[in-house]
Amino acid sequence: MHINRFKSLIFTLFLGVSTSLFGQGSSGQNFIRSPYTNYGLGEWMHTQLAQAGTAQHTYGGYFSHSLSNPATLGNTRYTVFDFGGNYRNGSTSQGEQVNDFQGGGIDYLSLAMPIWKHVDQKLVRYDSLKDQKFWKYTPYGATTAVALRPLSSMGYTYYIDNEVGLPTRTAYLGSGGLNMLQWNTGFRLGNSVNLGYGMGYVFGNTRDNAIFTVKDSFGLGAVEDAQSMVLRGMQQQVGLLFEQKIDSTYHRLGFSYEWFSGVEANTNRLAQSMEIVGGATRVLDTIINETGVTKQISMPASFGVGYSFRYRRSFMIALDWRKQLWSQYKGMNTNDVFRDRNDYSVTLFINPMDLKAPNEKKMKVPIRLSYGLSESQVMLRSGATDLYGLQEQRYGLGFGIPIIRRYFDNTVLTNIVQINVQYMTRGAVGGPQEQFITVGVGVQLGDIWFAKRKYD
Repeated sequence: MHINRFKSLIFTLFLGVSTSLFGQGSSGQNFIRSPYTNYGLGEWMHTQLAQAGTAQHTYGGYFSHSLSNPATLGNTRYTVFDFGGNYRNGSTSQGEQVNDFQGGGIDYLSLAMPIWKHVDQKLVRYDSLKDQKFWKYTPYGATTAVALRPLSSMGYTYYIDNEVGLPTRTAYLGSGGLNMLQWNTGFRLGNSVNLGYGMGYVFGNTRDNAIFTVKDSFGLGAVEDAQSMVLRGMQQQVGLLFEQKIDSTYHRLGFSYEWFSGVEANTNRLAQSMEIVGGATRVLDTIINETGVTKQISMPASFGVGYSFRYRRSFMIALDWRKQLWSQYKGMNTNDVFRDRNDYSVTLFINPMDLKAPNEKKMKVPIRLSYGLSESQVMLRSGATDLYGLQEQRYGLGFGIPIIRRYFDNTVLTNIVQINVQYMTRGAVGGPQEQFITVGVGVQLGDIWFAKRKYD
């Protein structure tokens, strides 16, 4: 079977163009409108491949893997290209005031391919009466993957009015986000142990703008404080995955650890006073003008663990916990207070396998039901000393649409279109209450798609 160079070229160009779009964009490729993105680096996305649901540490199949645990790549046996996007509709309410918005963007781009396969064959016993040999097969292998995904997204617009004395208004606007180009490799060491290592390049821009306005008898006076940050740094992660088969059940236990290094932020800040008369704007004075100030900042390390139980090919239950050490984050604003973020989730997979069984006429539709609870790193201040944490809850339903085609030599082409619907609520004591509905679509293009058939 020959490699289809035309399709490979198309994918290379597509990946290159997408990389450029990520690099040029400052929104994290995921457009958000929420006042809760006005903290630290913005809303942390935790983007996961659609087929993995919320099983960040244990889900890995013949065509599938997890972005959080590179060890799951050890189970990936075929070349596969994944890409996904989403559409989000949400509302934010504070008292009687309700703001609606629509957004969305790219979730991820990923290309995974096996780079090494080996099977050890060992003679276990020989039946001389039947002249039959019994062998033990131990698989080894390695799969590598390149992924591009958003890490955080910032998008907010709100204002605070002061009606006491001289009426004033302070408007806050922000946009931007961080992205990561990631390279992971997973190693399969026998039937029970997988190891993984990955590294990534973090890049992105964020912009914050505050405008204070006051109206007097002469016109409209304003003070604008605009800040921008260009961030660059490195990411690394390691992972472990253990699997044990007991009768008709399969048990997996996965671990991961992620850290960042050499993260630098180049900041620009311009604060100036202005006068607006008759629609014309005139700058009165420059208060602050800092250009190209580079500072070292930290990024939150994280670790997590997951467990999954699978019964044959029928169903699988996955439990997952991930902790981000945001309390160690040192950003540009030293007055920010964060707590460690915890993400808890449970996912039920029905028909969890991503490869058609030989005895099946058609591949069964995989279905995912998930629930997630997050204790966000965002802390809201109420009064002089009281701090309240932001909580998130997520309910998800997903399913895959297999597109199977069998060729003359009994080779099976496996493509799957993944559909996900998620409902999320979040809020804090005394803060805005939010609810979102997100519809995501992911596409998996399987191994044989990259090959050119000799015959039809």
